[in-house]
Amino acid sequence: MTTPSYDHWLGNYKVLLIFTVVFGHLIETFRDLPENDVVKMAYNVIYLLHMPAFIFMSGYFFKQARPRRIVAFVVLYFIWQSIHEIYLSYTADESLREMLDGLLHPLVPNWTLWYLLGIIIWQTVTPAFLAMRLPLVVSVLFALLINANPDSITNFLSLQKVVSFYPFFLMGYLLKERGWLTDAGWRKQLTTPIGRLTGLVVSLLIAVFMIIWTKNGFDTVWLFYRDTYGEFEVPLLKGVAIQLFLYAVSTIMIFSVLLIVPHRSFGERFDQIGIQTLAIYLIHSFIVRLFRDSVPPAMTESPLLLLGLSFLLAAALVWLLSSRPVVTMFRPLLSPNVNWLLKKER
Repeated sequence: MTTPSYDHWLGNYKVLLIFTVVFGHLIETFRDLPENDVVKMAYNVIYLLHMPAFIFMSGYFFKQARPRRIVAFVVLYFIWQSIHEIYLSYTADESLREMLDGLLHPLVPNWTLWYLLGIIIWQTVTPAFLAMRLPLVVSVLFALLINANPDSITNFLSLQKVVSFYPFFLMGYLLKERGWLTDAGWRKQLTTPIGRLTGLVVSLLIAVFMIIWTKNGFDTVWLFYRDTYGEFEVPLLKGVAIQLFLYAVSTIMIFSVLLIVPHRSFGERFDQIGIQTLAIYLIHSFIVRLFRDSVPPAMTESPLLLLGLSFLLAAALVWLLSSRPVVTMFRPLLSPNVNWLLKKER
């Protein structure tokens, strides 16, 4: 439910981000098709922003870790991991034994579920990082170290992605603690017409830069933060430089796009999208898989048509999956009861 304390500025930003998540996933598999350079350019611009910003907002709204909350996310992860395994086994016509094998290896997350594992791990380790001096610097050093490992990191717990994206989560939390985005902080200065114009100009410049870099051979996989520098066949120092540069550009884009976002309400139904971003995130991947498998080949040969259809479908999915009937229907899977796992509070 929308409450009087709902922050429309940041809520509208969450709406934009969850839309880019769904839109990006819809076009993901088509970015490397012949003559689809436009799709790849759009995809790279989106991925420079959407997961860093989505994780930044997760950190911003993070409250000090509570065992009950962490347990709830663990249960949520196992529920959706199992659903993904069963769904994939069914669509791939796998045997019961193959399906059970997948179910018995739950700590290698399916596709989008690495984010749930990230939330669990980030919430758990953040108090320890906050006890350190320069916690954000330490988190970046950990990310560089894990990517500098000459051997490929396994997919166990998606640790490479989780560690690599953690600086954005921690940055969001630290920004909230300092109150820099509140009315008492810099909000009024940031949302002036000059601030909005600056955000628009900077965002467009970064988008143009990424388009040019893509045309000159930039490897999209860098934006996934799942491979070591050795897998890109670049020297250690060059790999570190590229990762730090991507961190910097994504951070600038997080704030430049935020400056453009309106801070007024667009109505309770629109606010509901910002409130239900996790529900959209968890449910949309199944529809995305169906879309990818059912797109006519002729449509993939028309990048603009593909982008237009994906844009409209993403908007429809965001609207539909955040609706109260859908959220109510999926509530047992979105808000599992974990009281049976926990001791009674005295």
